[in-house]
Amino acid sequence: MLSFTEINRRALLKIGALSLFGSSAIASSKTATIPSKSCIFLHLQGGPSHHDLWDPKPLAVPEIRGAFQAIQTAVPEIQFGELLAGSAKVADHLCVVRSMTHRFTNHIAGTYITLTGSTNQQDRDREAHGDDFPGPGAVLNALQTERSDVPRAVSLPNWLSIPGPSNRMPGQYGGFLGSVHDPFLVEGDPGAKDYRPLSLTMPEGVSSDRLKSRLNLSRQLEVKAKLLEEELDQQFNHLQRSAYDLVVDGKIRKALDLSQEKETLRDRYGRNRFGQSLLLARRLVEAGVQFIGFNEFNQKWDTHGGLEGRYKQIVPEMDQAFSALVEDLAERGMLENTLVVNTGEFGRTPTINGNAGRDHWPNVYSTVLAGGGIRGGQIVGASDSKGAEVLDNPISPADLLATVWHQLGIDPHTELRDRLNRPLQLSEGSVLRELIGEQS
Repeated sequence: MLSFTEINRRALLKIGALSLFGSSAIASSKTATIPSKSCIFLHLQGGPSHHDLWDPKPLAVPEIRGAFQAIQTAVPEIQFGELLAGSAKVADHLCVVRSMTHRFTNHIAGTYITLTGSTNQQDRDREAHGDDFPGPGAVLNALQTERSDVPRAVSLPNWLSIPGPSNRMPGQYGGFLGSVHDPFLVEGDPGAKDYRPLSLTMPEGVSSDRLKSRLNLSRQLEVKAKLLEEELDQQFNHLQRSAYDLVVDGKIRKALDLSQEKETLRDRYGRNRFGQSLLLARRLVEAGVQFIGFNEFNQKWDTHGGLEGRYKQIVPEMDQAFSALVEDLAERGMLENTLVVNTGEFGRTPTINGNAGRDHWPNVYSTVLAGGGIRGGQIVGASDSKGAEVLDNPISPADLLATVWHQLGIDPHTELRDRLNRPLQLSEGSVLRELIGEQS
């Protein structure tokens, strides 16, 4: 449990929440005002199979079609894989992009291009570093021009990590904008009975009034330190206020209290890490958080062997949670202003391998969107009859991200500045007007 005495300079710098409550954006005058819409971004890291989920090939031979049948959805011309029964019921809210494509076969490189749109990388494993292009949450933090009493961007229930000294997978963090713009991590399994995010827990025996008194004393003690460490203190003061607001003022603390939800609704999402994380994401949107990134556990969807049995385990909980989120947002009148993105970093090979699995395949794959002004009940783009290549309308991760920025009210051409003050465009992609029913 985090005690207030532990909220010192070093601990607060690790919290990384400076930008949550306002900071000078590293951007040009093109920066948009804070948008009114929010985004919940689901990253199914590992590479889900488009053949077995969103782009079934019922007429293909068994070694391409796979073990699962295609089922009809609420939209007559759209079919999904049989494990997506919940998503099939809400297909009128969904836009399925079946022509996503890029050239990176490595999980780390695929994740990086999915979260940033950047192709300036090698197709190999690597750790995050300070010259990376920033992820969406960090960009929103950096572009923020007004103070907010809640984080602008949250990641949950964990960071995506890789083996190595830092375990930091690129694409999630502030990159060249600086770690101070990293999203706020709400860590832990929301499906666990003892779920209490440590960084947001009031110290035992410490009331809000007592914590306020300690904060005032701490501020007095900081005066002399400011004279010696002006730049560090500027960050520290923001971080101190950030942690204080989150712990004491309570909007986020209340949002994290899933016991406030009806038991029937919690059951509807699924009593597991995935389901309760998405319910938590909806509550964070209601609390005013702009961007929530849900990180599926590292390479959980990497199925080089035994795909059929593995998918019978992992797809139903994803389908239940995702369809419940879309339905819940719609029922609450929140879907129009909440963009939900459900994607992996690539798809799987068109032919089942000798281990009854599918291998990495970025040539064509599917991404699903709902809400946020996206027109539901439609398929955009197409793969060929084998699900091997793009047949119509190739769409890159940069195009998808440009569309996300557009829907959030941010100009994709916004200019960011790296650590050497070099101008870099937020997105090199094109807004997908067909997703929102607009003409190009």
